[in-house]
Amino acid sequence: MLLRHVLHTAAEAAASARIPIQAHAGFGDTDLTLHRADPSVFTPWVRELGARGVQLVFLHCYPYQRQAGYLAAVFPHVSFDVGCMFHYLGASSTSTLAEALELAPWTKLLYSSDAFGLAEFVYLGAVLFRRALETVLHGWVTAGDCTEQIADDIRIAVCAGNAERLYRLDEHAHREETR
Repeated sequence: MLLRHVLHTAAEAAASARIPIQAHAGFGDTDLTLHRADPSVFTPWVRELGARGVQLVFLHCYPYQRQAGYLAAVFPHVSFDVGCMFHYLGASSTSTLAEALELAPWTKLLYSSDAFGLAEFVYLGAVLFRRALETVLHGWVTAGDCTEQIADDIRIAVCAGNAERLYRLDEHAHREETR
């Protein structure tokens, strides 16, 4: 009952402030039970947030990147972040990112380092993410699935543009500049 109250309160606050709610899903903290952290488990809550006009960003999502991609594809207010997993995945980074992009519109995918743990993990994650993104996009361009211009648009959007739009960072920066 308390958790439900907190979630409703958070949804009301996010709606009034026009800010997204972030929800951890999948791999992450030691206090979670992994199968209960599948983002599709939260579908009723996803629907409720959509009815309230609240944007939702699922963070991490691995090994449920396909489920997060599905939610991002069918709900206009859902996006997801693929950060935090790459330094764990190593050579599998490319296939995991490709799975994240299977259903999800690239306008709904974000990258962050999560900035947790050793600085070397943050660096390694960023290197592996960039390498995976380049491999996936190069494959798409080579196969004729997208043009180089579209690949550039995807790079810009996933690496920064989607976060800037979703979190209204340009708007916040403009407010700070005018103070």
